[in-house]
Amino acid sequence: MGGIKTSGAVGLGILVSALGFFVDLYDMMIFIGVRDASFTSIGIAPAAFKTSGQAVLNMQMLGMLIGGFAWGYTGDRYGRLKVLFGSIFIYSVFTGLNIFVTSIDQYRWCRFFAGIGLAGELGAGITLVAEQVDKRYRGFAVAFVGSIGMLGAVTAGLVGNFLSWKTAYAIGALLGFVLLLLRVGVLESGLFKAMKSGTASQGNFLLILRNRKRAWKFCCILLVGLPGWYATGILIGLTKEIATSMGMQPVPSAARVLMYNFTGFAVGDILCGLLSQRLKSRKKAITIFLSLYTLFVLLYFLIGSQSLTLYYMLFAGMGVSVGFSIMLFTLAAEQFGTNIRTLVTSTTLNLVRAWVIPLNLAFNVIAGYFGNNNYYTAIVLGIICLSLAFLALSQLDETFSKELDYYE
Repeated sequence: MGGIKTSGAVGLGILVSALGFFVDLYDMMIFIGVRDASFTSIGIAPAAFKTSGQAVLNMQMLGMLIGGFAWGYTGDRYGRLKVLFGSIFIYSVFTGLNIFVTSIDQYRWCRFFAGIGLAGELGAGITLVAEQVDKRYRGFAVAFVGSIGMLGAVTAGLVGNFLSWKTAYAIGALLGFVLLLLRVGVLESGLFKAMKSGTASQGNFLLILRNRKRAWKFCCILLVGLPGWYATGILIGLTKEIATSMGMQPVPSAARVLMYNFTGFAVGDILCGLLSQRLKSRKKAITIFLSLYTLFVLLYFLIGSQSLTLYYMLFAGMGVSVGFSIMLFTLAAEQFGTNIRTLVTSTTLNLVRAWVIPLNLAFNVIAGYFGNNNYYTAIVLGIICLSLAFLALSQLDETFSKELDYYE
């Protein structure tokens, strides 16, 4: 942990935040890994897998979007710990219920409420870590949270390959309830407790909307997050469809793509955190990693179809380079005051994840101009996402050494 000086309670806070992110990403990715098996089990025809899968994923993203605002307000108004306990409980219950679904509608609603629960995990965790750890070591702590979290997606890939879909969801629910017990010893943020004795408006989204500078920073954070969900929602979520249009035979396994990508992601989180500490800059580290990500996406479209091994390795490379994502949410937490910090981190995180909804819609619209050729459609959409991300990153402030004890 690079010499982080922290009490045992703060160390526990870092650990449970990391494990919360592990559970978060396990659940986010397990659906991709077990989509086909679970749909077959409940009687959905293979021809409807793509549209039904988009419907379920969009419903979960909608739940996370709603939950992001609700938990963000709760975290700034009533405390970071209230979010960490409430969110994991709701997630665990509805992930457990997912085992018993027998129709696509039941499936969608279970994913919706599980999404609401998951929405509070990483935002509250990053806020707690950022506020409890010395500013000199924040990057190391967040890198640890991110790298452990990404292993949740790797685990989802393994589980999706080797276990039944019902067992996969049962594991997710069990992990959630275990994590709930681990959180009993975590301490509340000292900055939050100090704020409670003041008069600052807490968890008020209007503080962002009514100020042009804050609103612009908020929007730029969302745009920088576009490439990560372009990779997850489009290149991974539609792996079979895009690979088929690239002429690949046999078609790559979505679960295996997921495993390679997020193994790289776990490594990338550590490397980006270390690079940020080395350069003493969040923005420079993110820029380098975003540039590397662009290179891997380009190689994917140019040579990715040559072999399955190369295809998987390019997704591993994309995973390493998109490791800037966890640093992006640290940057978001550091851009805003204590009284709206959980709101910002929770909402930006889940709005970034909700990009999968407009990205899927945009994919379908663009596909119409290319005769439903998924390969060319993915290229055009990728160019748009990367261009917007680079532009938005240039507009954000550097926050590496910023003190966080202030209000908006």
